[in-house]
Amino acid sequence: MRVPFDLPLQTGLVPRFLITIVGTVNPNPSRFSLDFKKGHEVAFHFNPRFNEDNRQVIVCNSMIQNNWGKEERTAPRFPFEAGKPFKIHVLCETDHFKVAVNDAHLLQFNYRLKNLNEITKLSIAGDISLTSVTPAMI
Repeated sequence: MRVPFDLPLQTGLVPRFLITIVGTVNPNPSRFSLDFKKGHEVAFHFNPRFNEDNRQVIVCNSMIQNNWGKEERTAPRFPFEAGKPFKIHVLCETDHFKVAVNDAHLLQFNYRLKNLNEITKLSIAGDISLTSVTPAMI
């Protein structure tokens, strides 16, 4: 699957909607991102950065009316490695996104855009190759 990759979410998001993303981090990566979008707005930006000021960090944010909000950098660890496979689960809960990587909980991000059904696209970009992107209800 080519990156950048867009997954249309025809009916929008709902609680208990799960997206599983399987892929491999490229050699010598800089960053990659998952963006859950409502039109041009970004409801949830998940952005692992491999070398920001000589540190590895995961930045989460949203962009509403062309303005980025306050960055959240609270992930307790950085579970991605250059050249290694990964599996990301993003689960929509009633008031937040829950993210797990390689079957271990990583972080949650409270909804800033409240109308989940209006979030109709997942865009994936950056220094990864994708094996699969699978939506499901659980």
